[in-house]
Parts: sequence; C-alpha cells; structure tokens
Amino acid sequence: MASLFTSYFLPLVLVANIFNFQTSLCDISADEALIAGICRQVQDPPFCLTTFRQILAHPYVPEEVTRAAIAQSLQNANNNHAFIVAAKAAAKDKETQDLYAICDVGYGLMITILQDAAQSLANKNYVALENDLPKCPRFVSDCQNALGSKTTPEMLDRSRKQFDLVIMSQIAEGLIKK
Repeated sequence: MASLFTSYFLPLVLVANIFNFQTSLCDISADEALIAGICRQVQDPPFCLTTFRQILAHPYVPEEVTRAAIAQSLQNANNNHAFIVAAKAAAKDKETQDLYAICDVGYGLMITILQDAAQSLANKNYVALENDLPKCPRFVSDCQNALGSKTTPEMLDRSRKQFDLVIMSQIAEGLIKK
C-alpha cells in the first residue's frame, strides 16, 4: 500500500513543487522588473537597487515599494537634517551659518511633508500623497543651490542620495493603481 501511495503521490508532489518554484521565480522576476524600472529613472541606479533590495521583502507591490521608499527617504532626511544642524553650529563664519540655516529649514519642511506622505499612504489618501511628494525634490535642490561653492563632498553625496530617494518615492507612488 505504501508503494502504491508513493508511486502515485510522489510525482504529484514533485510537479507541485516545480510549479511553485517556477511561480516564485516569475514573481521574483516581476519584482526585479518593478524596481529596475524605478531605478532606471534616478541619478544613481545601483544605489536605488541596493536600497530597495535591502528594505523590501518579496513580493514587491507598488504600495509597499512606495511605503519603503518614503520611509527610507524620511530616515535619510532626518539623518541629513542632523548633519546640517551640526554643520551650521560648526561653521566658522556667519555666511556659511546662514546658508546651512536655509538647508535646516528646507529639510525640516521636507521631513514634515514626508511624514504627511507616509500617513496619506497608510490612509490610502492618494490625492494628498500625489500633492506631497513632488514638493520634496525642491527642498534638496534649494539646499544644494544655497550652499553652492560652500558645500562639501559629504553634503553633495547626502544631497544626491536624498534626491534619488524622493524621486524613487514619487515614481513608486505613480505605479499605485488608484
């Protein structure tokens, strides 16, 4: 009886396992295509891909990708804001302090907007989300423009990453079916 059971059900189990494996490979392929499509549109695609792969679990769906991108952007903005506040305090001249003050205000506003965007996404308020996210790149650009030649390589790198993160959030949000 065991032999009959094994000979009948073992092939069925193997076929089911192969099907599940192939289906999961298709899901992973679709997931990778989703984030690759987003990452092709930013300044630093390898940074984008690495970021998504570190913070997302399969399957990737636009809402989750958007949530993760906003959360990462918010975390990065908070870190950058702390860096800016410290740089402003350490600046030796009034002009540099004033320039970092512009960044301080801009990043403070961006943090508030990203918090609002995260809440809008959680509440499925896509209209508010669509209104919030496009404001963020300007705060990054305004800071870069204000600092101009007074910027540092570290601040340039921070700004580049922040800009990519907010763009990733915007692109991902655009993929949500509303």
